[in-house]
Amino acid sequence: PSVTLVSAPGKVLAVGGYLVLDRSHSGLVVGTDACLYAAVQTQSIDLSRETRTISLADHDILITVVSPQFESAWWNYTFNTKSNILSQHDSASQDTNSFVHIVLHTTLSLVNKRDPKKLQTYLGAEGGSSAKHVELKIVLAADNDFYSQREILEKMGLELTSKSLAKVPAMVSTGKTLRSVHKTGLGSSAAMVTSLVASILVHFGILNKNDICPVTRLSSSKLKSLQLIHNVAQYAHCLAQGKVGSGFDVSAAVYGSHRYRRFSPSVLGTAMGNGSDSSAAELVKVTSPDNAGWDGEVVPVQVPPGLTLRLADVDAGSNTPSMVKSVLRWRDTNPQQASALWASLDEANNRIRQLWDKLSSAHDRDSAGYCSAINWCSLHSSAKWESEAAASDNCVYAHLADMARVTLRMRELQRELGENAGVPIEPPKQTRLLDACMAVPGVCMAAVPGAGGYDAIFCIVLSKAAGDAVERLWSSWTEMSVGPLLAKQA
Repeated sequence: PSVTLVSAPGKVLAVGGYLVLDRSHSGLVVGTDACLYAAVQTQSIDLSRETRTISLADHDILITVVSPQFESAWWNYTFNTKSNILSQHDSASQDTNSFVHIVLHTTLSLVNKRDPKKLQTYLGAEGGSSAKHVELKIVLAADNDFYSQREILEKMGLELTSKSLAKVPAMVSTGKTLRSVHKTGLGSSAAMVTSLVASILVHFGILNKNDICPVTRLSSSKLKSLQLIHNVAQYAHCLAQGKVGSGFDVSAAVYGSHRYRRFSPSVLGTAMGNGSDSSAAELVKVTSPDNAGWDGEVVPVQVPPGLTLRLADVDAGSNTPSMVKSVLRWRDTNPQQASALWASLDEANNRIRQLWDKLSSAHDRDSAGYCSAINWCSLHSSAKWESEAAASDNCVYAHLADMARVTLRMRELQRELGENAGVPIEPPKQTRLLDACMAVPGVCMAAVPGAGGYDAIFCIVLSKAAGDAVERLWSSWTEMSVGPLLAKQA
């Protein structure tokens, strides 16, 4: 039997933390080359030879889901194609996985409503013929960067470096349960939801696999297919979380790197209110690519040529939901001050995006001049770029100098926001680390991604040598344990 395999990238919200919650503002999200994968396979079951205790009605599809990188991570379900009811029958730890459960129920109900013959064909139940028993086997796996590899490296007797991480087997077992694993903040739940939604829609023929392949030409058909995946994944992810978030993580899992403006939460209002009791007809209507309520904006963006994203996992956690609540509470009680700060942050964020676009355009116009400026700046710290920009008619020097300057301004505003709201968006420990990163030759950006906190940083470097120098800084840093990730921009 054929296997449908779909991958979805992780994310880094480079600029726009907190602002992406508001439709008046946008954020710059980068898709990573670290991905999460969902593999789906359908096969017949011969119950006379089946060793598992299974009771299947004529219209039931047996579903097994396995996530082999975790301890006790498998779940058995049945989906009834007559009633659209998904029932969990067994699991390794008698536990539920709300994300998997909701994605399966939502996506299979959608398949069944959009084209009832799809599932009936697999059951062999068309035209009154006797049904056969079918199992849908699903495997979920992720690239190692989604989870901390610190303990694994320690067991292997290796240092916390990129070279050591490259020696860890791909998709290695974490040795942890899903609840206890230390995540690195790349958006594993959003990428899992997106890859599983897409794999099921493709597997049952609702979508053509060519319409979700990143190398195929962008067409109206492809845009509609991606919009459907986006809408279904956003709905399922919000339902599993119990709230309508900003949605940038799911958007990155679908579209990769882009400027993101959120959708109006009202598009999910009724469906979220009904929860898992939403009818299949309502799901089809709400998640339709033609539903004008999905008014978010996705503008493709690329990290400029010669610039490379480097990520670090900092061994100190942050409680993102409570930080967001505190920031929003402060904004509600201090509307005028918050409005001015939001406007300043938005100006800095937009400037960074514009500079990325200008650098890409400069490369297209004069690649030799562009590379010459990149090479010079890669050998000097950003503090020296301004003087070189003043002495040269090559605009790339000025753009890079401006990017470093605006990054410092963005961080200053983030610290002000954190101090006002009483949350550690860029705590002093991170400030000292990021300042040291910015002093390394060839570093044009260094900041905390997303909502900030203690648990991650990112740098954008102009050369491999600059990236190596940043990693040496991380390795020698004593105030916090800073470990590199292998992931870069996709």
